[in-house]
Amino acid sequence: MISTTERPRGATARWTPLRAILVGGLIAGACDMAYALLWFSAAKGVPWMKIPQSVAAGLIGKGSFDGGAGTVVLGFALHWLIAFIWTAIYVFAGRSLLPDLLRKPIPYGLVYGAWIYFFMNWVVLPLSAMHTKPHFAPLDTWLTGLAVHMLGIGLAISLNAAKTAPRS
Repeated sequence: MISTTERPRGATARWTPLRAILVGGLIAGACDMAYALLWFSAAKGVPWMKIPQSVAAGLIGKGSFDGGAGTVVLGFALHWLIAFIWTAIYVFAGRSLLPDLLRKPIPYGLVYGAWIYFFMNWVVLPLSAMHTKPHFAPLDTWLTGLAVHMLGIGLAISLNAAKTAPRS
């Protein structure tokens, strides 16, 4: 017999927005960084330290590549900060403005991941200290980057955000 103070078997408590932001941001950041390290370092031959340094370069410019371990750490920190910010935007938009974001996390997560990819490449990077120009080449990098943003980042964010949805 289940008492009134026990939760039914299999039921889970709704997540707090903070928990969804932390877990979603950690997973999204890990997917993105794993892709970047595997694709650019392992497949394209870029020294692994250059990957997080390129993130730091968006803030401090080309000097980041001469900064050693300090700019590697800064790059990792900035990378996860950005992941937490994108996750917080989705969580708060879903909870305040567009509840369908939480009710239908798979289609909206895929779209959100694509949105993040395009916004970062066509708005943020050109405005960064590196002034990176938007590009579609090389095509393999562009397509894998888009896929990772949709499947790894967008879904990590949306599926964790959905755990904050009010029970109906």
